[in-house]
Amino acid sequence: MELRPEIQLKQTQKLVMTPQLQQSIKMLQLSNLELLDQIEAELAENPVLEIDEESETSSVDNAIELQKAQDEKIIKYDEGFEDEHFFGDKSFTQSAYDSEEEDKKREFLEGAVSKEETLREYLWSQLYLLEISDEDMEIAQKIITYIDPMGYLSVPMDTLSEDLGIPLEKAEQVLKIIQSLDPPGVGARDIKECLLIQLRNKGDYPLAEKIVMNHLNEVKLNKYEEIAKKLGVSVKKVKDAVKLISKLEPYPGRPFYTEEIRYIIPDVIIERRDGDFEVIPNNSFIPRIKVNDYYLRLLRSNKKDKNLSKYLTEKIQRAQNFIKSINQREETLVRVTKAILEEQREFFEKGPKYLKPLTLKDIAQKLDLHESTISRITSSKYVQTPFGVFQLKYFFSNPIPSRNAGEYSSRSIKEMIKDIIESEGSKKHLSDQKIADILNKRGIKIARRTVAKYRQELKILPSILRRQ
Repeated sequence: MELRPEIQLKQTQKLVMTPQLQQSIKMLQLSNLELLDQIEAELAENPVLEIDEESETSSVDNAIELQKAQDEKIIKYDEGFEDEHFFGDKSFTQSAYDSEEEDKKREFLEGAVSKEETLREYLWSQLYLLEISDEDMEIAQKIITYIDPMGYLSVPMDTLSEDLGIPLEKAEQVLKIIQSLDPPGVGARDIKECLLIQLRNKGDYPLAEKIVMNHLNEVKLNKYEEIAKKLGVSVKKVKDAVKLISKLEPYPGRPFYTEEIRYIIPDVIIERRDGDFEVIPNNSFIPRIKVNDYYLRLLRSNKKDKNLSKYLTEKIQRAQNFIKSINQREETLVRVTKAILEEQREFFEKGPKYLKPLTLKDIAQKLDLHESTISRITSSKYVQTPFGVFQLKYFFSNPIPSRNAGEYSSRSIKEMIKDIIESEGSKKHLSDQKIADILNKRGIKIARRTVAKYRQELKILPSILRRQ
């Protein structure tokens, strides 16, 4: 067989990421606040762009002021309930402010930024009262920065010692100093250590300590007789010890846990009008921009100056692409929100319990868009609904099978778990298994460990600790 070189023509298709396409993709991901920053930056960089004076917003400064101040668009956001719904003022209006409303706004914002002592500051202040070496003081100050808002050490000890460049034994020694501080249990590495520290602070309770160290799982399942048999004591003594344990604080940092207040301006609003829902882009504070007419005329009248012509052509093309990307972003946002509204109509009519399973792929297929486009346009976006403010991502969750017709979303299951726990009597606290049994009777197939996972995500304590 003879080998010889030859030339072949081959036709292939290849997606080229043009600058315009890259910009459009980037714009999809921006929230309204980020879009505002982007517009301000583009106005500063591209001289042919200007704010459309005929639009409602006359300047970027005015837009930024509206961003920060307008009460009808500002929602208080508790970061602790991230990826859940946020209930705010439902009576949004578009009316101008009078002086009384401005005063209320100012008072609210002044109150919002008031700062209380944090757990970290409280621990640092106690260090200065201790008679310890300068070296231990410096190490302790650094270790405190590794304590999370709930009062627990957030990294393993070997990682901590490596980060600080100190021997593990030294890190352990200084951690003991921190664990002697108030609140009791702070600096613990897990729930067992947290409870043991508190028990030892209270006095000598050897039975309670043994239960914490070896039998917390049995306590969760109310297996008091089994614990009593293993420890060779009476059931009454076990119950007394458990009662003492239940009065301990599983989250030592909780009294200091005040989330920093942030403000959310919804990117889109869904409101009921004339018996139906309407999707409205919340863009009244975003300036409308256009290409300055002067530069268009200058381009047409200066054909001879090639350098000027090239410069103006590039800048005008860039401005037009930028404006087009903004418009495409708004159009896509409205289309996707309308599709979510159609798929989750029961939610918007009745509330969070009626959230259905929905995936990004479902909306992508419905709108004939790529799944990545849906992911980008719903990223970091918020929607104002009759039930409060939600992240757009909130409306997507995987299905949980049911013996009845249809499926449930994981978030609607969480709402059910929350309702079941809230309806507990003062003396009856349901275990995760009992809650799973209740849901199974309703036709929802769910395991105890899944209930436990959802309960933890809802930041609800286990039944034994809800009794205190």
